[in-house]
Amino acid sequence: MSKDQSLDNLWLARVLHDLGAVRFGDFTLGESTVNSPVYINPKVLIGNPTALRVAAKLMVQEVELAQSRRRSQVQRYDIVAGVPVGGLLLAMAYSMESVVPLIYPRMQVEGTGHPGVEGRFIPGMRALLIDDLITGGSSVIKTATFLKQHDIEVVDVVVLIDRQMGARSRLKHMGMHLTSILSLDVMMNLYHNEGLISDAEFDRYVAYAAANQRASADDSFPNPSSGDA
Repeated sequence: MSKDQSLDNLWLARVLHDLGAVRFGDFTLGESTVNSPVYINPKVLIGNPTALRVAAKLMVQEVELAQSRRRSQVQRYDIVAGVPVGGLLLAMAYSMESVVPLIYPRMQVEGTGHPGVEGRFIPGMRALLIDDLITGGSSVIKTATFLKQHDIEVVDVVVLIDRQMGARSRLKHMGMHLTSILSLDVMMNLYHNEGLISDAEFDRYVAYAAANQRASADDSFPNPSSGDA
């Protein structure tokens, strides 16, 4: 890994932009009715193995740092699980980087397979749950609930990008702690400062973010139906 590919979350944000992961327009986020001027698709990382590996390394580094603190912010875990589908891609990369076993929550009927958990685990194990992007947190909550039904506990969640739309407080309410590598605010400020997006695009995002913050202030526990995208 060259110096240009160091463990730098801003480097990763630039690569995401270069790969076309960031689009501007008018988008509806998942199952929610929230219109956003920005759409993020972290799945494009699979087209750049180096960037995918950097993303996994950044996640491992952040988890290890949190665990090393006097008051550990990430609890011990036995296995890694990914939120289908984007989270599974990152969870696989994380598993290979950390050498922690991976499980796959198969939440839908697939071919001849029935819903269940693929991989080896012992009931009562604790899983570190990984996703590529979080908006309101519904996908994470659904996956954690599914794993709990199979006697697998989720306490900590790690995501690559947090859209900052109430997921952190919602997960905390559910007894889970969220760790993120990038936030949408950081990405948009970086892109604007480096001339990667126009003033008009940035201003539209700022207005959207401000409106969302006001909405979050009016609703201390956002609607669980708010989807991720």
